[in-house]
Amino acid sequence: MEGVYLPLVTPFYDGAVDLVSLRRLVEHYRHTGIAGLVMLGTTGESPTIEPDEQKSVVAATLDAVAGELPVYVGVGGNSTRHVASALAAYESMNVAGYLVVTPYYNRPSADGLVEHFRAVAGETERTLIAYNVPYRTGVNLSNDALLELAATVPNIRAVKDATGNIVQSLDLLERAPQDLAVLTGEDPLYFTSLANGAAGGILASAHLATATFVEVADAIAGERLVKGRTAWRSISPLIPALFREANPMPLKYCLWRLGLIRSPECRLPLTRVSEALAAQLDDLVAGLSSPGATHS
Repeated sequence: MEGVYLPLVTPFYDGAVDLVSLRRLVEHYRHTGIAGLVMLGTTGESPTIEPDEQKSVVAATLDAVAGELPVYVGVGGNSTRHVASALAAYESMNVAGYLVVTPYYNRPSADGLVEHFRAVAGETERTLIAYNVPYRTGVNLSNDALLELAATVPNIRAVKDATGNIVQSLDLLERAPQDLAVLTGEDPLYFTSLANGAAGGILASAHLATATFVEVADAIAGERLVKGRTAWRSISPLIPALFREANPMPLKYCLWRLGLIRSPECRLPLTRVSEALAAQLDDLVAGLSSPGATHS
């Protein structure tokens, strides 16, 4: 796994999953140079989406992508048995693999985390991406535990590193074996991670200026550091506004203003961006090349 993977938003319209907008998004992004799609992750608001809706989202995505890109599915929870069961429900579908987040709320020890991933991985032969995001889960998958999993579980072949701890991330990049793809999930650290050996990123902000995010990865992979840094400096100012309030509220607002989704709505407990942030996002969107009609 290398390059930019897009953790696609889940569009809603009048409270329901908006498959019309979802197909529009997939059609737009599949030609931007991204390496793949990740559905039902944090940015996809997975905790608020019912199991039958989740399967409809994945089915619609697979249909729209028409085999042109790999599709990974986010699966997570705080019960190992439930997570394993949820993953198994997708085995009949043509997904490339799964993004599995560390179990939240329970705050398991290192051995509990290892056994959790080992049990979930046993439900499939497809690729598992371990998702480490302590900010949201309250638990940190240590590098030692992750490398133990990579050495002993054949299908754990990637990690979404969203620790926010540059020391831990750099240590992981130095120690990771070649067959473990380290994908940063920290958008502000994208360039830094690539320059230190990351294989790519799973980046919410790559919904905007997508081709430039791809250009950064391609430049670093081609050992063109200056070109990559120049491209990165052209997009890095976008990122703070997209995370100033809860993700994906700002991002959905921008996608709505760009005409890519019919509504910026999220599901409770997420609501909508503040008026002050909306004004800033309007300025941000105005600086982007609009792929469709904007909304007033």
